[in-house]
Amino acid sequence: MRKTCLFFCTMAATQVSFAGGFSLIEEGASGLGNAYAGAAAVSDDASTVWFNPAGMTELKEKQLLAAGHVINVNSDFSDQGTTLNSAFGGGFIDPNFATAGAVDAGGTAFIPNLYYVHPLRQGITLGIGLSIPFGNSTDYDEDWVGRYQAIDSGVTAVDINPSIAYRVNKNLSIGGGFSVQYLEADLGSAIDTDAVCIGLLPPDVCVANGLTNPGTLANDGRADVEGDGVAFSFNVGVLYKPRDGSKLGFAFRSGLEHELDGDAEFTNNPVLEGILTGAQIPLFVDGGVTAEASLPPTAMFSIAHKASDRIELLADATWTGWSSFDELRVVFDNPIQPDTFNTISYEDVWRFSAGVNYEFSDQLVFRGGVAYDEDPVRSPELRTSRIPGNNRFWLAIGGGYQFNKRVGVDVGFAHLMIDDTPIANVGESAGGTTTRGIFESNANILSAQVTVQFD
Repeated sequence: MRKTCLFFCTMAATQVSFAGGFSLIEEGASGLGNAYAGAAAVSDDASTVWFNPAGMTELKEKQLLAAGHVINVNSDFSDQGTTLNSAFGGGFIDPNFATAGAVDAGGTAFIPNLYYVHPLRQGITLGIGLSIPFGNSTDYDEDWVGRYQAIDSGVTAVDINPSIAYRVNKNLSIGGGFSVQYLEADLGSAIDTDAVCIGLLPPDVCVANGLTNPGTLANDGRADVEGDGVAFSFNVGVLYKPRDGSKLGFAFRSGLEHELDGDAEFTNNPVLEGILTGAQIPLFVDGGVTAEASLPPTAMFSIAHKASDRIELLADATWTGWSSFDELRVVFDNPIQPDTFNTISYEDVWRFSAGVNYEFSDQLVFRGGVAYDEDPVRSPELRTSRIPGNNRFWLAIGGGYQFNKRVGVDVGFAHLMIDDTPIANVGESAGGTTTRGIFESNANILSAQVTVQFD
């Protein structure tokens, strides 16, 4: 699994999530042009392995699909009064020791997908998918005001999903599969050396060593934590055609319980390190860590309806059970090293979309779509700078061209308008800050895929 992730995780290294929380819906390029409206009902290509395995019965020949998504995010943070932890006076972070202006936490990433479908006899179809269903990354300047909560954050999940489908009759198909999912997480933040000294050691020691001004950039240390793990889940789907030209799709994916094991590395202020070593206090020592991540279940309800020979209407409602994700906590093997954690307390959310396909000719189709995507963050106080999402509105266009019986290509483009995102998160570990400010964000997604059919 580590070899599999070497390619997929590297390509997604700068990813910022685009569905609610840090889930990714970019699981095929053809659907992007519709803002993924009707994704569990359309079943036009092998990406249905992910969206609804029952739809594989609609594909009459072997099919291989390779897709890629270039995702660009602009996410500017403007400080509105970030302060030190109340235990250290609650004063503003000194502008001499932090970036005073806007901070860009965005970036550009590439996300790949790969699917294969293989029809058998007696209405049975097999399929397999390789995709990235969860991903998030933020990368701030080393000197930004919220550095004690986050500098670097990266989460990437690579999912292998074998599936099977069965055509019960001409109107009804069912399908299901299981997933083996590899999750990798990397978290980095600054250590407020002065705050640690004041909170841990006698005042005269801190005074004698010049560690009396919490928030001093020049004295900062750094903590970097990385971990990975494997979890398993299942998915099921139903595709029903009440009449010619109309399809109803339902798909469900179970949640996953990841247990991550990894390592923590500390870059300590040499003065503080000397004090702690002399006092025989083994804090900020490299060692092992563990963490848990409860990733959410999803349920998708989709409709695809042929309004005429050339026009197909699409709609979708998707529920994501993000309330399973309660906190982000890292536990250190070192028994005296305090946990680092953020209370998340996500809530369940919905995503609604609508779209249209226009068949210009037997070879060429045009697509359009809109979507409204809820974010699971309950309040600015619970929003973290590691995952600073908010509700978003999608505008999407796309098209597909069938070169011949064997080869077709699809492209799509979406612009995401993201609500201005306030944050007022209180750092829950010693030496943290209360990060106050506004994220102003938007995103653009450009996707393409090649589909090849075989006898």
